[in-house]
Amino acid sequence: MANISLPCHVTGENLLPYGIERRVGSGEENFFWSDAWIGGVPLSVRYRRLFYLSLNRLSTVVVMSDLGWGAGGAACVWRLQLWVWEEEMLEECRTLLSDILLQPNVVDRWLWRPDPGGGNSVWGAYDLLTSTDDQVVRATPHLIWHKQLPLKVSVVA
Repeated sequence: MANISLPCHVTGENLLPYGIERRVGSGEENFFWSDAWIGGVPLSVRYRRLFYLSLNRLSTVVVMSDLGWGAGGAACVWRLQLWVWEEEMLEECRTLLSDILLQPNVVDRWLWRPDPGGGNSVWGAYDLLTSTDDQVVRATPHLIWHKQLPLKVSVVA
């Protein structure tokens, strides 16, 4: 599989429209709060209030795991004492995290969602480009099947 470099302005938060997701292995390269590493949405968006109160906003997934994100864990350090509704939000977050097992020898990586097995195919790319209702992608069939270019050039470009 070829390595693809993404533009520097493309982050884990805005890759969902591109059909790309972050797959966690060791958790060393994913930020706990700001990367969309679980559930397709960054935890900073899903649990905005907890993110605002957290003292560990820039920690990676592995650091938060090592600190312990369960009850009594050191990862849950707050700027203020939590209200009851914030405690309930924290319990919901802990339930979401309860099934996470990090794999120390596996590198975190980007995956293309049309093929969950991690591989890519021409059919997967075509399907992604032609089946999305996004405004930007609507014109792609005309770009793919441009009549003045040879088919090889049109598809590979």
